Amino acid sequence: MIKKITLVVSTFFFIFTVLSTNTAFGDQLDDQLSDTQQKLNAAVAEKNKTQSELNRLEKLKQQYTGSLRSLQNTIAITNQQIDLTNETIKNKENEMNQVKDDIKKSEDDINHRKDQLKNTIRAFYMIGQPNKFESILNPLGNTAATQGFVYRMNVIANSKVQILDLNNDLAKINEIKKSLEELQAQLQKDKTDLEQKKTDLQRSIQATQGNLATTSSQSQNVQQSLLGLEGQISSLTQKQREILAAKAAAALASTTVGNTEINKAAIEKNAPKDGNVYFSFWTYGYPHRVGLSQYGALGRAWSGQSTEQILKAYYQGVTLTTWEAPASITISTANGNQTIPFEEDYLMGIGEMPSCWGDSSHKGLEALKAQAIIARTYALNYTNNGTQPICTTQSCQVYIGASKINGACGNYWKQAVEETRGLVLTSAGQLISAVYASTSGGFTLNSEDASPHFNSYRSYLRGIADFDANGKPYEGPDYGGSPWYHKAWGDQPWLSISQVADMFNAALLPESYNNQLSTISKEDIVNQLTQNGITPITNFKALEIIDQNGNKGANTAQVAKVRAYFGEGQMAEVTGARFKFVFNLRSPGTDAIWTTRFDVITAAEL
Repeated sequence: MIKKITLVVSTFFFIFTVLSTNTAFGDQLDDQLSDTQQKLNAAVAEKNKTQSELNRLEKLKQQYTGSLRSLQNTIAITNQQIDLTNETIKNKENEMNQVKDDIKKSEDDINHRKDQLKNTIRAFYMIGQPNKFESILNPLGNTAATQGFVYRMNVIANSKVQILDLNNDLAKINEIKKSLEELQAQLQKDKTDLEQKKTDLQRSIQATQGNLATTSSQSQNVQQSLLGLEGQISSLTQKQREILAAKAAAALASTTVGNTEINKAAIEKNAPKDGNVYFSFWTYGYPHRVGLSQYGALGRAWSGQSTEQILKAYYQGVTLTTWEAPASITISTANGNQTIPFEEDYLMGIGEMPSCWGDSSHKGLEALKAQAIIARTYALNYTNNGTQPICTTQSCQVYIGASKINGACGNYWKQAVEETRGLVLTSAGQLISAVYASTSGGFTLNSEDASPHFNSYRSYLRGIADFDANGKPYEGPDYGGSPWYHKAWGDQPWLSISQVADMFNAALLPESYNNQLSTISKEDIVNQLTQNGITPITNFKALEIIDQNGNKGANTAQVAKVRAYFGEGQMAEVTGARFKFVFNLRSPGTDAIWTTRFDVITAAEL
């Protein structure tokens, strides 16, 4: 037999009659939740695919951006090379022009000297030569003439040599000119090549810029698609929450007591009698636990508290005062808006608290008066003193019309409204938002702590411990007797050891698995835990609830931790909020944990 964790529950329970329509509705909700989960999984898969495409495009953008930077750097270098080449060409052209001038002077000088040498040679040829007969007849000849002849011949020969040297000089000059022309041509070719390279680089840059622009546009489109998918996922997640809320309604949920009191025996169910150990998760209170607790008000009235004492217990620092209310109020119905008298009709028809609480057996007339005052305050605050319409459902406050005072015990409700006529609650001279619910589970909450219902601070909506001087809850069996004070919600409230172990394993998964929690198998959970380096729960032994003060059991307004013991002295724990979240997604049927104060009960056949 498993050791009792929070309290021992005997195997005797009130018989719980589950209406077949509720069970069928619970199955429908499970089907809706499964369908929504499938759509959510598909949306998440599409989001992941889109994210991968976005990552690819972003990577491509980075590549194009890198290429563009490289090309721009290369073209900058090329421009520098072109500038350098132009400068070199300019310098070489200046040098060549100087050399050309020097060559021209040299050519002119050589040609001039050649002309002089030619003239010299011609002149020597034209000077008269010695008579050969004279030389024969006078062998000794004319010495002066002979010498002159020899001199002339030597000058001619030497001139010819000089002419050859000058021609060689001209040839060398021509070679220099050719080399300079070839250098000039090469530099010009280099410049042309660089200009072509620049043109090619500019084309590459334009192409890369085009690719980058296209990729950026595609990336923006994918990002927009991703935002759309995230919105779809958010919508589906909201739908999950709505279905979970419907599961609560299917499990006899009610935001307020209503006009008919529910018997506790109608919402309890025996544990299976098959020799196995079972666990049941019991919630304290429902739903938001902010402001007045209706069953708490009944308990306080039963204990002898006045209407004002009841109200000021739940709303701090308020003033009970008379307010000049409008004569009429507009209600929104399925048939459209309708204007009705405020005190004589609207308030007389509020079906938020059983009229019979006013009889002597309940001693709850003061609670009815408190309800009348907060119903009046709530309506006037909601409608801005009657200038705007108010709905007639639990979304605002329930209006059922004349059947309220014409029904059983209706005279008590009529008395409560008439005796509090015009009375409201104000804070700093303004009407308060007089929110209320059926049961707070022993602890009301600060308005800002009651997510997702409020989230905003109200000085008059401060959490309290709703117990008498002996520690007995005003909603509990000794006073108000709320069937919602401590109950298991749902049509399958008893879970097996394997179900609880699976629930806890799912809670151990990282939050990135949240979208899979309602469909992932037990085996996959264990595998994913192992892959994430988390020890899964095996050979489960027991659960323990830890409150905000570190004590065992839900003894404060909210559960801090849920702790599991398993294996050979092993232990794991998750936050209370995490366990509640996972339980509501993964629980069978219409089972749910509906507040942040809950505990676990074990039962087994002896």
